[in-house]
Amino acid sequence: MGNLIKGIKIAAYVAEIIVAGSVIIELAEKYCGKKKAAASKVGADTSTENK
Repeated sequence: MGNLIKGIKIAAYVAEIIVAGSVIIELAEKYCGKKKAAASKVGADTSTENK
């Protein structure tokens, strides 16, 4: 049972890091301009389609 709790805590930390990264990306897109944001979204869309 102790290992399960440790695993859940680790998963929560990983999820928190992912959410924080998403917030940073959203802020960067908002304040750095629309041109860079559009380019990054196109790059992200094409990378997922190739898989």
